[in-house]
Amino acid sequence: MDIGTLINYILYALSGFCFGIFASRYSVLSCLKIKERLTASGLVGLLSTLPQLLFLLISFFIFPAWFITRTPVGGFFYCAILIYFFSQGYRTYIKNR
Repeated sequence: MDIGTLINYILYALSGFCFGIFASRYSVLSCLKIKERLTASGLVGLLSTLPQLLFLLISFFIFPAWFITRTPVGGFFYCAILIYFFSQGYRTYIKNR
């Protein structure tokens, strides 16, 4: 393996890490908003959370499917970071509540 390929893999991993951190943070915030609206107004409040539902759909299903087809290394890092930090962030919120 030459140095150019190695640098590309490192950059792909870094991009997956950065995208994963961003998506995990805003996914936790989206889930909290959805939970808040559902407890306040029931299923009627679900319509007001369509942007949050769309963000969750994109960050957990559509973007990873597209990202993995472009760079498997970046896609792997994205999925791993997203799942790990999403579970940690949501668990932290539950403990502090």
